[in-house]
Amino acid sequence: MGAVVGLLALAAPAIIGMIPTDEVVAEAPPSSAAPEPIASTPPPRPTLEPTQPAPVETTPAPPESKCDGVPVGKDRGSISPGAEGVVERSNAKGLSTVYRVVSNDSYWAIIERFCLDSDEFNAANNFAGADDIYEGDFLAILPEGQPTAAALNEAKKGGYRTHQDCDGIARISLGKPNAEGRIPVSTTGTVVDSGTGEYAEGPVEKVDGKPTYYTVQPGDTYRGIGDRFCIDAITVQAFNEAGGPERVLQPGDRVQLRPTSRTIESKG
Repeated sequence: MGAVVGLLALAAPAIIGMIPTDEVVAEAPPSSAAPEPIASTPPPRPTLEPTQPAPVETTPAPPESKCDGVPVGKDRGSISPGAEGVVERSNAKGLSTVYRVVSNDSYWAIIERFCLDSDEFNAANNFAGADDIYEGDFLAILPEGQPTAAALNEAKKGGYRTHQDCDGIARISLGKPNAEGRIPVSTTGTVVDSGTGEYAEGPVEKVDGKPTYYTVQPGDTYRGIGDRFCIDAITVQAFNEAGGPERVLQPGDRVQLRPTSRTIESKG
């Protein structure tokens, strides 16, 4: 019996160690595991491709005329260069009736400045062409301004003469070139030297006692030459160019005022 008790006493510690308990012991993480690194900056955002908006189709508006809704004769203001002259007269409606031309004015710029109809403008001023204006001229902007413009031109004319001062107007007629390439010519009326004028101050040569050649001076024009010699300026120009290209008069040019033979050689 004593031997059994001794054996139990020796086995007691081992049995006690095998008895379960309610205490839970936390396990420490292995010391060898490295901590997860923490990023110091956020990761870059993905780049998105920009998208273009779909084009919108539009129909361009037609160009608007600057004279749309503007009454004829309304002064839209000086145009530089080309229409920098002075409005001399206006009517009760404030529309321009008479305009005075200054240096470098042009026909089409005056048309634009006053929103004119070219045919009515030509008729009011007895124009033969777009180059029929001169510095100092008074122009009728509206037909009602024609008598005033004519009176102002007459008052300032002085020694300058126009076709209105001639008893008759001479003209040169050109035919079609013949087989030899020469152009038949003929004249009507009489060439008369009425004296030097503002746009025809040069010397004249006579043949058989009649004015035949004129030497151009600075500022001279075919119109001025025609007015001085009572001959249609357009036919004089055509005669002197004789089918060749148009050219601007130059000082020293010798303009023939009337043919001295029945045919002339074509310059074309």
